[in-house]
Amino acid sequence: MVKIKQINPVSFKSLSQELQQYIDENRTGSILALVYEKDTMVYCNKFGWKDKENNIPVAFNDIYRIFSMTKPIVSLAALTLYEEGKFDLDDPISTFIPEFQSMSVITSFNKETGEYESKLSSNPITIKHLFTHTSGLSYGWYPELPVDMLYSKKFGFTGENRIRSMLETIPMKGSLEEISNQLSELPLIFEPGLNLWYALNHDILGYLIERISGKNLDVFLKERIFDPLEMYDTDFHVPEDKWQRLVKAYTKNKEGNLIEVEGPISDGFKHKPKFLSGGAGLVSTLEDYLKFTLMLMNDGKFNGNQIVSQKSLRLMTSNQLPNGKSMLDMAYIKPEDPEIIKRNEGIGFGLGVAVKMADNITKRGIGSYSWGGALNTMFWNDPANGVIAILLTQFCPEDNNWIVPIDGIIIDQLVYDALESQN
Repeated sequence: MVKIKQINPVSFKSLSQELQQYIDENRTGSILALVYEKDTMVYCNKFGWKDKENNIPVAFNDIYRIFSMTKPIVSLAALTLYEEGKFDLDDPISTFIPEFQSMSVITSFNKETGEYESKLSSNPITIKHLFTHTSGLSYGWYPELPVDMLYSKKFGFTGENRIRSMLETIPMKGSLEEISNQLSELPLIFEPGLNLWYALNHDILGYLIERISGKNLDVFLKERIFDPLEMYDTDFHVPEDKWQRLVKAYTKNKEGNLIEVEGPISDGFKHKPKFLSGGAGLVSTLEDYLKFTLMLMNDGKFNGNQIVSQKSLRLMTSNQLPNGKSMLDMAYIKPEDPEIIKRNEGIGFGLGVAVKMADNITKRGIGSYSWGGALNTMFWNDPANGVIAILLTQFCPEDNNWIVPIDGIIIDQLVYDALESQN
């Protein structure tokens, strides 16, 4: 049984100081941070408030909205069906969701009228394209892109902060089936398999799980992942008897002060949603997500239960982009900022996680894999060094420039500096 408790050795002093600074400077409201090394928890600390206005400190068992850290969980769940022979990675998704049978790719767009032209896609969207964000679907975050303008119109995204608008709007628009049907009516941004573009792929993957298994996604995840891993606080909503453990989410006002996020991001997780988002729908705790990462690190086993085979896990956590390409190679829009390029060098993509393929700015070993969530949650597993790191906070950027307050590269450096000083 995994038990979370405070561990704060002197070797991690610089990391603790860095995280406390984020709280002292009002860059976020709360932080939970944990580091595992070779089957031992070597650091676990908490900072800030669950409820800043009422001076209620954060606790280790508090519940966080993990948003896109849902994706690795749903990816693993889908792989349990893959192991049963229910699908192949190269199967077209239209085999199971016929609405995606004849997709088109946008070729021109009239900004004045909103009319567009498209051509029939040469390639079908495959299940692997969903895992790897190479389907040609989008999220609708960038209003300057024609396809994203169509997403905004279809789903009602408004304002300058389109990412926040998407997080608030999509869950109100219908079930997985309804959202899937609406997405199938929109053109693709590029030919499936040609580029990489972060999108609603795992929501369609979640619907695919429902179609194949005949069970709602929340039920399937509970049976295949949450119950075997004893992840009893992870779900698509927080039941009323646990509301007092749900951490407040914060943003900043025009004066730069922290204020609670109002609306669906704040309260939407207090009731079971109609839309069970496979890409961003879960809440969880530090202990629950640690169990998930420990299972991944232990070749798919937890407490004697084999959740997924080692072979499938290797598929998930190794680069699956075509011809060994990196995320930079495949990016639909190539970054020009040298700093962004530097931060993304040597990174490929597996089945739901980013994978380190070559030496880069991080100190993690080759083969490490990671992902994060919209409110600045993050994790990485580093099998080469036996390291797991998880960091949870709840900060919603105030505009569409989603530069998060906690810099993952700095955290990486401080974690490994501390580990090296211990050894």
